[in-house]
Amino acid sequence: MMRVGLCFDGFYSIQEMIELARLADDTGMESIWMSDHLCFRDSLTTSMALLVSTKTITVAPAPMSPYSRHPIISAMSIATMAEFAPGRVIASPGTGNAAALKEAGMESPRPLKTMREYVEILRRFLRGETVNFQGEMFKINGAKMGFTPSTPVKMYLTAVRPRMLQLGGEIGDGVLLSAGCAPGYIEKCVAEIGKGAAKAGKSLNDRDVAGFVTASVSDDPREAVEANKMFLAYIFRNTHHAENIRLGGGTVDQEALAVAVGKRDWEGAKKFISDEVVLAHSVAGTPAECQKQLEAFTKGGLDLPIVLPMGTQEARKRVIRMVRQVLS
Repeated sequence: MMRVGLCFDGFYSIQEMIELARLADDTGMESIWMSDHLCFRDSLTTSMALLVSTKTITVAPAPMSPYSRHPIISAMSIATMAEFAPGRVIASPGTGNAAALKEAGMESPRPLKTMREYVEILRRFLRGETVNFQGEMFKINGAKMGFTPSTPVKMYLTAVRPRMLQLGGEIGDGVLLSAGCAPGYIEKCVAEIGKGAAKAGKSLNDRDVAGFVTASVSDDPREAVEANKMFLAYIFRNTHHAENIRLGGGTVDQEALAVAVGKRDWEGAKKFISDEVVLAHSVAGTPAECQKQLEAFTKGGLDLPIVLPMGTQEARKRVIRMVRQVLS
């Protein structure tokens, strides 16, 4: 049976997210992944609210960036959530969006070295070790957590570029792919994750490959396609998606798109995302069409597709109900 998770982008209210989380919990979805987009709803505080509001579903704030959150702060947050809901918390370290970090006045140097050190320090804090760490990016001088999770917390590295994918395969329990990855690009990502796993003496089967899949369900396929355009415009402004867009078979003027998104001109930005690009990089259509499209992403190599619902609150509920049919 297919495993399916749910993603929130933080662009709509906490009350709406809690309502959808409860529906996902009742539906039997495996996990909720709370994206951390700077200037929108915070992933860690929202994740705690989601844990309080649900019974069995696992929750993952993603990504926890080493550039915006020091490892001890991340460890404290994860351990607090894990204390409240043992076995229901996943940590998902990731560099975060370089463009958004820069807008907020934060630089993101040496991402590979930073992530390797960050994950090691996080794991050591969460194991309750006294951490003395003199790295190139972080210096920890004997700090020790006053409490630790009762069960190990899995780490999924967020990645989209080859060397970060390899690092995720090497040191992560799993790897989390960005929304908007076409099935053809997912296949390429999975190969890189496999290389990293082999470096650690592991196989690809030892690494869980999860990925966000933008999704919109409507009886009118045209309406569903339109609903996905704004979010794809938001993420495809990033130059690291160039190869992904190429493998999806479409074209996007990323430079002009970035200008439109920078001005928050969403209607203008959407014009750079064609219907063909939407259908290559997301799930959009009637419930039956979406179920079939979702399978293409698992065939591409996703062990865990994580649907990111678009549209109104009622439309988002329809995405979860579509998943119920997949799981039944």
